[in-house]
Amino acid sequence: MSVVLLLVALAGILGGGALIGLPALGGCLIFDSLCVGVWALLRDDGKPVPSVHEVPTLTQILAKARAS
Repeated sequence: MSVVLLLVALAGILGGGALIGLPALGGCLIFDSLCVGVWALLRDDGKPVPSVHEVPTLTQILAKARAS
């Protein structure tokens, strides 16, 4: 959800800059790039990205059910 809100905000900034003129649009592009860079840096907590663990097969599920 936060990514969608970020994209909508960036589109609004670019749209407003385009209505004002070409120099304002350039300034908006620089501002957007800085905001996205800061947002990406603040979201990085240094922890490894979670990965998908092994998905059990049907045989493993049935064996676990029999054992319990």
